[in-house]
Amino acid sequence: MGGLLPSGKLPVTMGAIPQDFVPDFIGGAAHTAHPNICPDSGNLVGWHWSQLFDSKALQVTFTEWSAKDFSSVASNTFQIPNCELAPHDMALTENCIMLKVNSLKMNQWNFLSGLKGPAASLEMDGRSNVFVHVFPRPTAKVQFDPYAVEIPPCFSIHFSHAYEDEETGNVVCMFSGWPPSDAKDFLGAWGGFAPLFSIIPPTLIWKLEIDPVEKKCVDLSVAPGAANVCAEHPLVHPKFNTKRAKYVYAVASNVIGDSTAPCGYCKISVVDGDENHLVQGQRNDNVDAWWFGTRYFAGEPLIVPKFGGDPNKEEEAYLLGMVQDSVKDRSAIAIFDLERDLREGPVGMMWLKSSVPHGLHGCFAQDDNGSSSVFC
Repeated sequence: MGGLLPSGKLPVTMGAIPQDFVPDFIGGAAHTAHPNICPDSGNLVGWHWSQLFDSKALQVTFTEWSAKDFSSVASNTFQIPNCELAPHDMALTENCIMLKVNSLKMNQWNFLSGLKGPAASLEMDGRSNVFVHVFPRPTAKVQFDPYAVEIPPCFSIHFSHAYEDEETGNVVCMFSGWPPSDAKDFLGAWGGFAPLFSIIPPTLIWKLEIDPVEKKCVDLSVAPGAANVCAEHPLVHPKFNTKRAKYVYAVASNVIGDSTAPCGYCKISVVDGDENHLVQGQRNDNVDAWWFGTRYFAGEPLIVPKFGGDPNKEEEAYLLGMVQDSVKDRSAIAIFDLERDLREGPVGMMWLKSSVPHGLHGCFAQDDNGSSSVFC
């Protein structure tokens, strides 16, 4: 749902979606591609936004929808000043929604005139401090005034999870992102036949901790256990989306701090992991990872709890990931049993009849009909 749809013009396959989930096209509103499901209430929590060009502010509306009938449970609207580009992802806790605004500016003339596409019209400052905006969830038991916290330079992409620390009261989140850099051209190295990995910063897993009382950044650093692990699309067991999880899983490129294509999966111990700093090029041998081999490319993983398992045990789940063998030009769904180490390899590979283009942002749904897709 990361795009624009005309109000009231629903495709047949989306007929059950409520009106406020499909913002007005004319008003320039769009919905995030990253809604979250609260593991406690079951509510789907998402947000849509519209750009206020005169003030260079972003108007955001957070909504929670019922898991029973997709009806709107509660909603609230706020403005983010000096925000020229909507954040890509959100982090959810029991009471909070966190949006991290990267240091990006839109060259509106280049975009509106058609001289450049949306990504090419963005200008970034990889050395500038950035802000995290913290809002109350529409259904939060503890309501509060929104606030913003300035944090050191970094660029966030996707959140794995967030939680309110029971011991300190601080708000903690983890995300994939880039360290400070001198990059000015957003995604400029990603164009052409292949990405120019030699000038793309390595994507690492970061931990951010905020003191909600003092409204200040307590810590921003590479997550424990994640030193030199180049990884993206981090996630946790879905029961732990708003809780302190022991493990973060991600599609991985390498464990030497280099920037390369994703070719495996990793399990990072973000609670008990080693916090020692490694120089770039030094191998992190403590990470549990599996590599598929030369000319294999891995996609964003999913964590699926085991049927009949204990949802409070992170290991009682499967990791599913789409993998492409570019030599054979075929794709497979790799299945890992998380009660085993990833380094033991997948317990199954479901090979498809053809190759599936590299994709991202999926979900798992149990189909009682047992129907097969055209690829299987």
